[in-house]
Amino acid sequence: MSVKKVGAKPQTLIEKIFFIDFMKGLSTTIKHLFKRTITVDFPYEVVTPSIRFRGVHGLRNVDGTEADDFEAWVKKLKIKPPEMGETRCIACKFCQAACPVPELFTIKAEKLDVPEDHPHHKLKVLAVFDMDLSKCMFCGLCTQACPTDCIIHTDVYDLSSYTRRSWVMDKDMLSQIADDFIARRGKEKFDEKSKWRQDQKLWPEYDETRPKLWDFHPPKLGPNYIDELQNTFNQVDQQVKNQSSDNA
Repeated sequence: MSVKKVGAKPQTLIEKIFFIDFMKGLSTTIKHLFKRTITVDFPYEVVTPSIRFRGVHGLRNVDGTEADDFEAWVKKLKIKPPEMGETRCIACKFCQAACPVPELFTIKAEKLDVPEDHPHHKLKVLAVFDMDLSKCMFCGLCTQACPTDCIIHTDVYDLSSYTRRSWVMDKDMLSQIADDFIARRGKEKFDEKSKWRQDQKLWPEYDETRPKLWDFHPPKLGPNYIDELQNTFNQVDQQVKNQSSDNA
């Protein structure tokens, strides 16, 4: 019984002498040697990401392009009406509730210490908004959840650092990042009401479930969140339902 050999064809004497297989591989290397370089010599060379790129986050400030329901959200959450140049964040914590890793957010609001006759009595103001981007997946869910279009993704991607502490961004840093991004590329990404342009939306049009998920339907929070926040969400949801029934 003969044994059938299976495998590559043995090299001929000529192939062994002139290193034919080696030359075939080297020819591919030489061919690409004279082609245009497709890599980037970072950090001496940088690329401009696409406008939908999910880079470092930013917090948008009030600039006159707020959505029509912005003031309504400010009143519902009892936040001091922000002035021009102040952050749009209303401390609703929707972004934290939507995030798969909510621990990366640290959001706190404080009541203003003003007399009872002051127009801002019993109103709150954002005190702390920190993001630990070392825990972030850059999924974009927080930007979808934000009712005031405050938190956005920018085209900043370089997070190299010598310490992990530098990955924790506070509200001032995030606001500066957003201001710079809007000044550079805002018209490419947003329309006149800070909404995504049709050609730059994060999610496709046919995915109707995702936008409906956050259309005045706050998420159900787990036991790690305070009851006061849950009650606030329930009140907002009930107010919207009452308005809808009155209009009907």
